[in-house]
Amino acid sequence: MSSHDQPSTSSEFSASVPAAHLESDRNSSDSPWPGWTNFIALWTASGSSYFAYWIMLLALSLLANRLTTSSLLVSGVTFALTVPTFLFGLLAGVLVDRSDRRLFMFGLAFLRLLAFGLAWLAIVCGYFPLFLLYGLAFILGLTQTLEEPALAALVPMVVAPRHLERANGWLVGAQNSIELLALPLGGLLASISTALTMGIGTGCALLTLGALLCLRGTYAPILQERRHLGHELLAGLHFLWQQPLLLAIALMAMVINASWGAYLALLVRYAVAPGPVGLSAANYGFLLMGSSLGGVGSAFLLAPVQRWLGRRWPIGLNILGNGLMFLAPALSTNAWIIGGGAVLGGLTGPLWTIAVAALLGRQVPARLQGRVTAAYRFLSNGMAAIGPLLGGLFAQLYGLRPAFFLCATCTFLMLLPFSWFITEKAMREHPPA
Repeated sequence: MSSHDQPSTSSEFSASVPAAHLESDRNSSDSPWPGWTNFIALWTASGSSYFAYWIMLLALSLLANRLTTSSLLVSGVTFALTVPTFLFGLLAGVLVDRSDRRLFMFGLAFLRLLAFGLAWLAIVCGYFPLFLLYGLAFILGLTQTLEEPALAALVPMVVAPRHLERANGWLVGAQNSIELLALPLGGLLASISTALTMGIGTGCALLTLGALLCLRGTYAPILQERRHLGHELLAGLHFLWQQPLLLAIALMAMVINASWGAYLALLVRYAVAPGPVGLSAANYGFLLMGSSLGGVGSAFLLAPVQRWLGRRWPIGLNILGNGLMFLAPALSTNAWIIGGGAVLGGLTGPLWTIAVAALLGRQVPARLQGRVTAAYRFLSNGMAAIGPLLGGLFAQLYGLRPAFFLCATCTFLMLLPFSWFITEKAMREHPPA
């Protein structure tokens, strides 16, 4: 069942997708706004939120690296960013499927606004301990964890099924373009002024709130029967368990994301002086731009890759690209080689994201979109939250380069389940909703 079909009245939830579209259509006849205005508003809200996330992700890691020389403590920032997905990932889906998804995202943007504003105030007052970074990273990760299933559930309600690849391509393309700007800017801001960094985050939260106010329509599921919270928490996992293809993709993503988290947490120690690469904080931001440079063009490669190689190979190319990206710092201290690996990883990364987002949008019933997306993220990102801590501990014991090599090895091993489960036939089948 597509997200725009009329749901059965006996279902647990009846998503108000048709109502949202009808309201939009009625309003459009009396308004000069085009039909894609709602998607543009959603795209702007997503982009501004993502911009703040990436600025803070880099800036917080650099600031932690300034406060401590311990690889384990520095990796704690990345852990604080990712552990909310493990703690609240499943609950996020239930909340999304019980809430008006636009108002839900509005509340999260307001929470980020408070967090950035209070952090700015604390820094201006000269209070800047390491645990403040952990706290801010946790809130940032929490709001991102709750926002992403809401965004994923909103897209099929705003966009017709035939336009899902195009819409997700715009979203992912914008995200990679934003990374291209946010990464060097985050490094520059961290080297200039911590208070200014928090001010930029506050401004992004305000822009997100404004964009969501422009999103018209009602995006709340119509409650038919409220079931036990525990049952609803497991509903998304139960659906994934019944879909071997989606389950295999989620578990593979868990390993790759754990490796990515460890790589990102440790790279700041490896690349920024006095690390072996010897870069400044600003140049470290430019190094990470390599991933975004690759990602900007990759959003438009999905259709040619699927046409020439098949629907499974966006996932296969992602495994190869990420594995080579993690291998680069294990083999070299040359910034150009590490940056080249980042370009390759960025080039193949969004192929997976777009393909899986479209797959979930088509194969998951509208009433379960929030919970299934959250369950997928719980497995792929939440369970991977341990990656930065394990990577930091491994690097503390054996060194940074062996830790990068371990990340690459774990990623390349995902070619085995890719060969077994991610077949062309499975990617083209549509299970009954």
